Amino acid sequence: MKILILGYSNLCKRKIIPIFKRKLGKIKFCICSKSQKWEDIGASEWYRNYEDALEKSRADLVYISLMNSQHYYWAKKFLQKKYHVIIDKPATLNFKQSKNLVKLARKKKRLLSEAVVFHYHHQINKAIKEINSLKDLTHVHARFVIPKFPKKNFHNFKKYGGGCLLDMGPYAAAVFRIFISKNIKKLTFLSSFKENQNGVNENFDVKIAVGKKSFSGYFSHNGEYENTLTLFTKRKSVTINNVFSPPNDIDLILQIKEGNISKEKKLKRDDTFFNYFKKIITLLKTKKFGNSYQDLLKDSFFREKLCLKKNIIKI
Repeated sequence: MKILILGYSNLCKRKIIPIFKRKLGKIKFCICSKSQKWEDIGASEWYRNYEDALEKSRADLVYISLMNSQHYYWAKKFLQKKYHVIIDKPATLNFKQSKNLVKLARKKKRLLSEAVVFHYHHQINKAIKEINSLKDLTHVHARFVIPKFPKKNFHNFKKYGGGCLLDMGPYAAAVFRIFISKNIKKLTFLSSFKENQNGVNENFDVKIAVGKKSFSGYFSHNGEYENTLTLFTKRKSVTINNVFSPPNDIDLILQIKEGNISKEKKLKRDDTFFNYFKKIITLLKTKKFGNSYQDLLKDSFFREKLCLKKNIIKI
C-alpha cells in the first residue's frame, strides 16, 4: 500500500508521518508540498506540484492536508483519478460540496473519509463504560477553546476557509452523532456564533435536545485553553480531558463524580491516528465505505445548520 500526503502540514509532521515510519511499516508514503523543501524523512518520492503528484505518484490513497478552501477541489480531482481519499477536517466548506464528493466516491467505488479521529482514542470507550451505556446518558457538554492564531495563519482568513466553525464544527457534529443521535434531519438548534469585522467566525455555541438527551457546547478560537467533554447521567458525570486532541505520549485521566464522591481514573496512553489508520486499512480490504460516506454527510449537514445567518452576532 502506498499513501500520498498532499500538503506537508504540521499535523502530518507530528501525528501522521511518524505512524507510517514506526508503526505501520509496510506502508510506503510520498509527499507533495509546494512550500517545504525536501527532507530525509523516509518518503519514497517528493513532489513540488500537485498535478504531478496526481499523475505520477501511483499511490492507492491520498491524505489531503491543505488549507480548507482547497480540500474540495483536490479531493474531487483525486477521486476522478480513482484514488481513495482522506481529507483533514473540515472535508468541505458546505453540505453541497460534501454531497458532490460522496456521489463521486460512490461512482468510483472509492473510500472518502473526513479525518475526525478523537473518538478513536480508548478514553472514549472507557468513559462510556463508566456511565454504563449510552442509553443511560442524559446530557453531553463540550468545551474546546484555544488562543488566537498568529495573524498570518490561514484560519484568520475567510477566503481560505478560516474561522472557528469550519475548524471546530466537525468536532461538535461528531459528538452529537456519536453520543446523542445519528438522526439529524429533524433537529431544532439553539445556536449562535460571533464574527469579527473581517467576517471570520471566532466562536460558537450550540444547544440541542433530542428526546431525553441533550447536547451543549462552546467552541472558540479566542481564549484560554480548554479541551473537555463531560458525560452526564442522572447520578453520575464523567469528564474526559484533552478529548479533541489527545496526546499520544502521556497517560490521561478520567474525572468521575457520583453524588458527593469524586475520583480519578488513570488511562494508558493511546494513539488516535494509529487507530484511525488501522480502521482505514480494514475498510480498504473489505470495501465497505458506506458508513464513512454517511458520517461525512451527517456531520456536514449538522455544521451547515450551525451556520444559519440568523445566528450570527457581529463583534
